[in-house]
Amino acid sequence: MKTLNKLLAVALTLAACGGDDGGGGKDAPPDNGNNFPPAPALGAQIDRIGRPAVNTALNAVFEPDAAKKAAQKDAYNHAAVADAWATTEVATGQTVVKEFSKHIAIFDMLDKGQANVDPNGCANGALYTPPASATSYDMLSGVLADDQLYVDTAKGNCEFYLSLEVEAATGGALTHTACGGRTLTHDVVDTSYSLLTAGLHGFDAANNFNPRLGDGAGPHADVSLDTFPFLGAPHN
Repeated sequence: MKTLNKLLAVALTLAACGGDDGGGGKDAPPDNGNNFPPAPALGAQIDRIGRPAVNTALNAVFEPDAAKKAAQKDAYNHAAVADAWATTEVATGQTVVKEFSKHIAIFDMLDKGQANVDPNGCANGALYTPPASATSYDMLSGVLADDQLYVDTAKGNCEFYLSLEVEAATGGALTHTACGGRTLTHDVVDTSYSLLTAGLHGFDAANNFNPRLGDGAGPHADVSLDTFPFLGAPHN
């Protein structure tokens, strides 16, 4: 994604977890008459992704040592206990929340001077806590550290990516009307970028809350093809 790198965010690719048990066999547990094999035993977790681009955009972004950068991203991906995600150390003494916060501070100033968003720029990111300090972005970091998608199954409209998270990140100022979650046609980077950079100011309330800031690469339209893998080629 040629413009995405400028925004410090790229889409992550989810690696499948492998197992060493193909299932079936005489010792397989009962299948309740469905003839389904048992679930395979999973190996060590190697990756996780609830919200695309978060680990890429907010973890070890400016680390010059490639090995250290990879180690930090691996530490994030290998964290398997959800209750400890926020306090997981990606480097010695550096938790996920602290690592995210220092990079969110950079995003927060990227809309400075953009009249269609908020010309003041700084201190308008979601859940920013004044006055300016090392902890001003910790609340949003905590929301993002909880790396899982939330879905309101009572809502039939799912057009707004991060609908529930945006409500939380704007302190309830933007009440969710969509189900949340993620569909293949969501422009996840534009939504994330707008939230990080300008909070509530980053969305056009009069136009279905479309994100006002973006990476220049639109969402995919070729997501229901008739041949495998049923999706179009990734953006270059």
